[in-house]
Amino acid sequence: MRHRGLSSSGSIAMVSIAALALGTLAGRVSTQTSDKVDFARDVQPILRQSCIGCHGPSQQMSGFRLDRRRDAMRGGTIAVIGPGNSDGSRLYQRLIGSEFGAQMPPTGALTADKIAIIKAWIDQGAEWPDALAGDAPPTLPDPDAERLIAAIKRGDRSSLSALLEAKPDGATKKGQGGTAPLMTAALDGDLMAVQALLDHGANPNVTNDAGATALMWAVPDPQKTRVLLSHGANPNVRSADGRTALMIAAGIRGSQPAVQMLLDAHADPNATSFDGTTPLSQAAYVNDPVLFERLLAGGASLETAGPGALYLALQFGCARCAELLLGPRAIPPPMLSVAAGLMAPPSSDGRALKSLIEHGADPQAKDSGGRTLLMLAAASDVQPIDAVQMLLNRGVDVNAVGPKGETALGLAKQRGATPLVDLLVKAGAKESAMGASTSLRPAPAASIRIAIERSVPLLQDNDVSSMKKAGCVSCHNNTLTAMTMAAVRQSGLRVDEQKARSQVRAIGAYAESWRERILQGMGIPGDSDTISYILLGLAAEHYPADEATAAMARYLKGHQLADGRWGIVAHRPPLESGDIAVTAASMHALQVYAPPLHRAEYRRAVEQAAVWLSRAVPRTNEDRTFQLLGLHWAGTSRDVVQKRAREFLAEQRSDGGWAQLPTLASDAYATGQALVALQRVGVISKTDPAAKRGIQFLLNSQLEDGSWLVRTRAIRIQPHYESGFPHGLDQFISAAATNWASTALALAVK
Repeated sequence: MRHRGLSSSGSIAMVSIAALALGTLAGRVSTQTSDKVDFARDVQPILRQSCIGCHGPSQQMSGFRLDRRRDAMRGGTIAVIGPGNSDGSRLYQRLIGSEFGAQMPPTGALTADKIAIIKAWIDQGAEWPDALAGDAPPTLPDPDAERLIAAIKRGDRSSLSALLEAKPDGATKKGQGGTAPLMTAALDGDLMAVQALLDHGANPNVTNDAGATALMWAVPDPQKTRVLLSHGANPNVRSADGRTALMIAAGIRGSQPAVQMLLDAHADPNATSFDGTTPLSQAAYVNDPVLFERLLAGGASLETAGPGALYLALQFGCARCAELLLGPRAIPPPMLSVAAGLMAPPSSDGRALKSLIEHGADPQAKDSGGRTLLMLAAASDVQPIDAVQMLLNRGVDVNAVGPKGETALGLAKQRGATPLVDLLVKAGAKESAMGASTSLRPAPAASIRIAIERSVPLLQDNDVSSMKKAGCVSCHNNTLTAMTMAAVRQSGLRVDEQKARSQVRAIGAYAESWRERILQGMGIPGDSDTISYILLGLAAEHYPADEATAAMARYLKGHQLADGRWGIVAHRPPLESGDIAVTAASMHALQVYAPPLHRAEYRRAVEQAAVWLSRAVPRTNEDRTFQLLGLHWAGTSRDVVQKRAREFLAEQRSDGGWAQLPTLASDAYATGQALVALQRVGVISKTDPAAKRGIQFLLNSQLEDGSWLVRTRAIRIQPHYESGFPHGLDQFISAAATNWASTALALAVK
């Protein structure tokens, strides 16, 4: 999860919560370096002088370190360096400006020639020689430990006992990645396995290559936690990412008994990880007020938890947590302004802004990109009228212009003609040139087959290019493409199978690269939303379950809220704009990838989610799509599914399309989604009049290059780069639209 820093009108520098600390320099650097950059001669001295103090062995701000190649290339809370793509590199962008977080190094800007060296190094591929990697060599797996681990994963008690009797010292050895059998037992085994290994000499404080311990993997199981603590497990050991067992336990609903045991064992309730996480912020995240108060009783500090915890409490509906954090002297007033910025797009939908301003947040605050709170609130799909009115009443300039030409009215108009637009106009907002764009002439495809043959090569090329340039897996460019290729293949049309297989392997490898952090409660940016989408993409391509998918499923189950839903940590419509989509996706991910030994408890989580989905009230096309798919995946009664489907069908426009919001025009993103959902649940077939009109809308609106253009309305949180997909700043949402449209057409081929 990533948040933005704010600066108040009084020029007080605000901290950035979980931001990447990497850059400072106003304006772009024009100096170019054409010569081959040598890492040892040119780059490493800059890193040592200006970066490693905050991102080295002694501390890793935002979970990022630059003294070891493996960790640097992995990134912190997001991919940072981006070899071959300085335009999309968070490292480079933070060196030249503050649009994507606080400028660094905090001691002052690098000189232009040093920044040019870093830029050239990145563009040349960010080569980092093995001799200078600084990586600790991986632990070689011991065969006896590996056999014990395999028996534990199978749930084979008799084999475990026989192995321990034959070679008891196997309990003290390590397997792949430095993981000891005791750690595997804590994660996947039962209490008997944990006890047996301890009885045979297993070290309760053994760590793997990521610095994790058995205690970290045991929580929230109270029995395993008790046994490990009684054998001397240290609750204050920190992993390589700065996590403790208490932090991890606090981020899992229903972990109160384990948390109390850890507190009784003197676990530090104010431990703070490199990305700013505390036990209190984790309890707020999972909306557990009982756990939150238990941590307070154990000595946790509200001020230490800070605005990040307040954001999570408000975002996930922990009213009691928020009440305590907003209490007298809990959080300093300047930090309330930071929280206010987090409660507006792109981190939240703006509905909590009014309360924070009433408690003392500065209404004149701006985010690190120079946008006012009024601009941010205007960029919300939920139309937070009360918050906007309060900001206007407090004197926020209705015609303020952001550094990219943004205005509150321009951002609001991206949602069409709405009451919020009317309010801003009434307050004196003036028209601006923001969002002015040229229209493109469609080149209608003569048939479904031709349309798909146009779009598939474009999508597959973009899939490869975007992952290489971004260094991460995205919903719009990668996981949706995996789902599209599966549908196209099933339709009998051609897919570049070599690329498809390679990309599925790449997504699986990316998931594996995050496994250790996920087991420590650290979500891939986007958290449950991103993780569930990755699993949906893998499931569509029949990717077999492995340790990474099991870790992701465990993360999802631990972050399910008490009412059965999952929540989002952003407001970046349409993909990240509501809880219905992430709940349906997370539920289905658990159905496919629940660990075999724990399927019964995961089944209960699925049932809970299905009940919540059946009662949820959809607000957008995205909501309707995933509610319908979710109910279908859950096996909900045909009558209920049919009723929701008829309501969805009634939203079809006279032009044959669907719209993302009632106030917007029909587009390929919404139309593709609607047709996919309605066809998947069997409510319409390609011969139905509604389906024919929807399909014709898609055929008529496709461009000659195979894409469909949809305009973005999400505030940007990452550097723009050209992945090879057309449409510039609109390329991400247009790639998503092209995926949904292509999938809808593929389903109609059958």
